[in-house]
Amino acid sequence: MLERFRDKSRDKLAEDLKSLGKKADLAERGRIEEKIAKPFLMGSLGIIDVQEGPIGWINIVRKRRDKNGPEIKYVLLAIPDGKAIKNKKAVDIKTVRKKTFPLFGKIVDTCWKGKDNDLGLITILSDDVDVKNLAKRIGNLLVRNHYEEAFRGWILRVDRTFSPTSQDWQAIQKIANYLLSSSRGV
Repeated sequence: MLERFRDKSRDKLAEDLKSLGKKADLAERGRIEEKIAKPFLMGSLGIIDVQEGPIGWINIVRKRRDKNGPEIKYVLLAIPDGKAIKNKKAVDIKTVRKKTFPLFGKIVDTCWKGKDNDLGLITILSDDVDVKNLAKRIGNLLVRNHYEEAFRGWILRVDRTFSPTSQDWQAIQKIANYLLSSSRGV
């Protein structure tokens, strides 16, 4: 009975990845990764383990709808990196989508803004056409470094759930590789 009402966003994303030929498995609930980089007052729907490529695991988090607002979901893609930057050198960058008319206009361009601690990530990501198209299609993106005992690496956050195409997944892999190569230079 409870299965019927359970949010199946995690299951759908795992199936979408499998349809792209990626090995994506639903992890057991209660893993420590469910708490990593989770925004305050949001609950995890569980982890998807990704077996190949720079993305290690994916977590979908949500805040249930309440009287003051709608339900909010984020997709957190974790990119493990042993040479992660410590928090005192935090990286916090996000996309800014430019529209033809504010609020409801068509998206014509995207760029990255924020603090990248002279790693050059803002320029690299803003100049990449595939990354721009990804942000236009799936929503706002946010990148942060994460440096704790449980996980060291990068978190790429998408501000809504999505069904990735092979083109989307390649662009996500490209972002992950840019992040990994930037930390190697530190």
